[in-house]
Order: sequence, then C-alpha cells, then structure tokens
Amino acid sequence: MGTSTLRKIQYGKETVAGIAVAATKVLPISNVPPIQPDRKPTYPRENVGVLADAVRAYNTGILVRDKLKWSTGYHQILPLLFSCGVKGNVTATETTGGQHDYAWAFTPALTGASNAQDSITLERGDDTFMVETEYVKFDSIKISGEINQDGEDSACTIEAGYFGRQNTVTAFTAGLTIPALTPINAKLARFYLDTAWAGVGSTEKTATLRGFNIEIMTGLHPKFLGSTAEYFTRHGEGPMGIMASFTFEGNSNMAAIFAAQQAVSLQVSRLLIIGPQIGSGVSHKLQIDIGGAWESIVPLASESNGNNLWTAVLRGYYDPTGAKMFGVDVVTDTNTI
Repeated sequence: MGTSTLRKIQYGKETVAGIAVAATKVLPISNVPPIQPDRKPTYPRENVGVLADAVRAYNTGILVRDKLKWSTGYHQILPLLFSCGVKGNVTATETTGGQHDYAWAFTPALTGASNAQDSITLERGDDTFMVETEYVKFDSIKISGEINQDGEDSACTIEAGYFGRQNTVTAFTAGLTIPALTPINAKLARFYLDTAWAGVGSTEKTATLRGFNIEIMTGLHPKFLGSTAEYFTRHGEGPMGIMASFTFEGNSNMAAIFAAQQAVSLQVSRLLIIGPQIGSGVSHKLQIDIGGAWESIVPLASESNGNNLWTAVLRGYYDPTGAKMFGVDVVTDTNTI
C-alpha cells in the first residue's frame, strides 16, 4: 500500500535534452501532486452495426503537463527554476572564497539568440510506484508573497508550470540526501522604483510594500514534428512575458505611481529579498528587476486595520534603450541545479 507521507520528487539535470538521466537531488515540495496521464485515448465513433459508441481505442500523442507548488518557497530552488525556464548554461560564481555563496545571473536574451534553457528528468511517486519524465522545462514561474500583519509566517509561495515528454514507470534513484533549505521571507522584501534601466535599484520606496505576485511566462513550448516517436520532438522559444501585481500601503508614494500610470511612463522596478548570511560571505538573495508600464492602479482597493491599500499591476516590455525587459539575480549556497 502506498503511503502518503512517502511521496517524493527527485530530479537530475540532463546533458542532452530528452535523454533521461538518474536523479542527483531530492526536490522538497509542499505536496507531490497527482501524477497526471501523459496520453488520452481516442475512441472513434464508427457505424458497425452494434449499439456502442466505439469499438476500438488508440493513442497518437504523448505529452506531460503539470505544475509544482511550494507553500514555503526556499532559496535553493531558485537556480533550478530560472535555469530551466529563463536562461540556461549559467555558471554560478562564488562571491567569497571558500564560503559557498554562489551568485547566479539570469538575464534572458530577447533579440534572437537562444537562451538555451536547461532540462531535467523528474522522478515522482511514492513507496510503491514511480514514474520518470524526461525533457522537463518550465513554461511559467510564479513567486508570491504577502507580509503577515500579525507577525506570523510570511513565507513566499512558488508555482512552476512545466511540460515533459512522457511518463515511464521505473524505480527511484537511491541514496540521495535531503538538502538543507533556507526559506524566502516576504517580510524582508524591499521595493525600488526608477524611470530608466540605468538607475535600477537606486530609489527605494520604503514603508510601502504589502504584497507581491510576479509571474514569468517563459515562452517555452513543446514542438511536435513528424518523427518515429509519438512524443514531442524538441522545444521552441516563444515571446517571454512578465507581470507583477503589488499591494501597497496608501501613502505619499502612490501619487507618483498614479501619475506614471496615467502617462504610460517607463517604470523599472526591483523586488529585493535578502536572506540569512552564507557562512562569512554574502547573504542569500532573490532580486527581480522589471521594466515596463503600470497596466492598472486601483486606489483604495481594500483596507487593513484601518489603513487604505492600493493595488498596482506592472506589465513588462522590452525597452530599446536599456535593452532589457527583466532580469533575475540569485545568491544561494549551491552552484549546481
């Protein structure tokens, strides 16, 4: 009998996309989701002189689509998500010698060059059943945080949509170690807003941020081409997109943001979360920079403990002067995905 607490997910980075590999890391997750079917039979309706809708069934296509969700996001998962969704082949650099404080930079190319996103093989199941899925890449990444007003947990949540080739029944790679994890604390989130990429991160809007929801649409998609296999042949890179929804305290900063929305002015925001120090080196970090325009501003959208709150949605676009739409920088204590 399968035991619910013995569910788990493991993964390994593929050398060649689509060639399954053994797992190298455990992937701690809030709840291993149900294993979705990778194929849907067709039941053709044909008249053959019987009172039945169909007399045969067959498969002609195979594809895995699902989401992974973390109710308590942690810094160590970030390189995996952004390497397999935003920019691959990134080499992390140790900031302080011997302290394992590795910096990762994920600024995607948007003018034609491939971002060469990495792929992984996922292993998921329980103590009685397991499937592996190769050629896994993330087509959406969502990071959200709300600052708890009772001084309780303000953990960030993460959701990542992915696609992969197929489910193959096999056995878990044995002997992997459960990693140490460092939670991403939304209470430590800081918000910056400037008017050009050249000045990004210069102007902090203090005592303002209440919550955020940032979603990256990576543009990655499976491509089914004529071949000897029923699963997808390769992947494609479509247009990237990024949207950021914020909840702000209704203070003096809001007038300028409202005016920028009315004027459709370029706004370059930075969300910065600094975590605990790594050894005697620098600290864990998540930094997301976005250039775009305010799509909507809603004054007095809600209230909390007698305080008026505003909501605002920043939609990213490519700025020819800064030659960017968004970028992500991570520091954590691992240099591999």
